[in-house]
Amino acid sequence: MMKNMIKKLLLFVVFVFSAFISMAQQDAMFSHYMFNTQAVNPGYVGSRQVLSVMSVYRTQWVGFDGAPNTGTLSLNTPLFDDNLGFGFSFLYDKVGPVSSTAFSLDMAYHLQVTQSGHKLSFGLKGTGNYYQTNFAILDLDEPIDDSFTNDEQKRFLPNVGVGLYYNTPKWYFGVSVPNVIPHEFDNSQMHLFLIGGMLIEINRDIKLRPSVYIKSTKSAPVNMDISAYLVFKDLFWLGGMTRTAFGRIIPTGKIGGGVGLMAGININENIAFGYSYDYSLGNTTFKYNGGSHEIMLRYDFIFKKRDVVKSPRYF
Repeated sequence: MMKNMIKKLLLFVVFVFSAFISMAQQDAMFSHYMFNTQAVNPGYVGSRQVLSVMSVYRTQWVGFDGAPNTGTLSLNTPLFDDNLGFGFSFLYDKVGPVSSTAFSLDMAYHLQVTQSGHKLSFGLKGTGNYYQTNFAILDLDEPIDDSFTNDEQKRFLPNVGVGLYYNTPKWYFGVSVPNVIPHEFDNSQMHLFLIGGMLIEINRDIKLRPSVYIKSTKSAPVNMDISAYLVFKDLFWLGGMTRTAFGRIIPTGKIGGGVGLMAGININENIAFGYSYDYSLGNTTFKYNGGSHEIMLRYDFIFKKRDVVKSPRYF
């Protein structure tokens, strides 16, 4: 009965969130989305049962003038015997003359569904985004273009978000809308995110971790990232990813997308480091840049009372 109720709830939430989607500019993108779930789903915070601090930095389209540069620093931890989760995050994103600096607070309630580690989490996100444009740095063909008469504009844009996250020791699934309030100033609207992944044990030393990340807006194609990497002896991992339109796996020249490689290492039980490189396909920018680089660093504080958590935290 509990399982049927959960399935109905998941379907209901997906339906309701889908009904709210409207046109939007694209949110910041990360290849390490499977490590950076907090950025899009507040229900994730505290689910790993450790105090976790993580940073991701992405430099996109290297060599292309004005290309996106994005960095994030986040913290999340369980509270009160793991029933609640708390998180804080900072994100800086710069694309040409436009930059934004966002601070977010996340809270989650974790409901234990089974004794074998299944949990259903409900999350809320509050965000303040300082948005700034500086058109004075642009070299215009028409210096008197009316569209760029205001050299610099600044605005503080508040927002709220919601998320549902279901996780088990072997798989997870989440649906979220991290920014519910639309803003005319930056033409931002709601995004719907669907995430999912699993852990497949091939043998005692090798595990496979596939994952999927779907981002949807009404006025843009539905984007989908599919990643899979092998974990060797719980020490290091190696794999690849593809980014394309929903319903496809390999990007094509007409639709666009990208492919990439990723690798990482668990330096010890506390520290994990990852790197990814991806290359755009099927759009005009790929001819003029050297691809995109991204690095990830995570530190888990495992306190004495949590020494019972012996297995690695994969999700």
